[in-house]
Amino acid sequence: MAEGSAAFDGFLAKYTGDLTSAQFMEVWDHFDKDGNGFIEGKELDDFFRELARQKGGKDEQPSDQEISDMREAIMLKFDDNKDGRISMNEMSSILPMEESFLLLFRQQVGTSVEFMEIWRKYDADCSGYIESEELRSFLTDLLSKAGKDVTEDKLAEYVETILKIFDTNEDGKLDLKELSKLLPVKENFLTQFQGSRVSREEFDKIFAHYDKDKSGTIEDSELCGLLKDLMEHGEKDQADWLGNDSLGFIKGLLGWLQKLKARLTNKELDAKVLEENKELLLKICDIDKDGRLSKDELAMLLCDAEL
Repeated sequence: MAEGSAAFDGFLAKYTGDLTSAQFMEVWDHFDKDGNGFIEGKELDDFFRELARQKGGKDEQPSDQEISDMREAIMLKFDDNKDGRISMNEMSSILPMEESFLLLFRQQVGTSVEFMEIWRKYDADCSGYIESEELRSFLTDLLSKAGKDVTEDKLAEYVETILKIFDTNEDGKLDLKELSKLLPVKENFLTQFQGSRVSREEFDKIFAHYDKDKSGTIEDSELCGLLKDLMEHGEKDQADWLGNDSLGFIKGLLGWLQKLKARLTNKELDAKVLEENKELLLKICDIDKDGRLSKDELAMLLCDAEL
């Protein structure tokens, strides 16, 4: 065990001492081709070689023996279930704490619904921003969940670091678009439907995805997550696949639908705009006025034909 630990520490000191989280993620994303959050097999060897190249260039590269020793040390240290795979969270231990804490955010959200749950929880005053104290609260919970104990001074430093990196307009707080850069969703679920009308089968997939609690309706963070994906997808060709004008609804409803489609395809992601779009969507499609959308109600917006 001591020998493996020495190989681990020696490799880190020699080849990854000044590695940044950005460099780490660039290499990780290259080798985690299927996006499942793991690297396995020979990919581990190539991963370590590329990390070393990021730091030292071509002049100083690890030998095959060093790579082999590092892989064995990593597996011994982290591969408790002996499946030959290492997760991003485990591998990020090779970074200094100041860099590895940023990677925690990459693992928080798998979907836009989960993103909006975080947004709605930590935008405690519903101002449309995550302000410094709210960000501090979020970061405290995140580090606690990850089992990382930091001092108050270090926590303040992390808040300052996040704002310095992600607060692009330098107003001392994060808006919805800025937070989405800090907490990137792996993939917009709606991109798989790009360029095609939404069929019944496709609509069922969409509804099931956003109905996270399986209640049979889409509401609150679920609805906001859907709108977030619609707005981001709308920057491309969303108008081509939102429901068309042949649904047979009354002309007034079709006018409202067209108004909503225009807002979704022409507005940038913003908390205030998202909330306005939510209110408009409910005004149009929430027939029974219960503040949520059933399958039939959402089909008004997304489906190519009545269900």
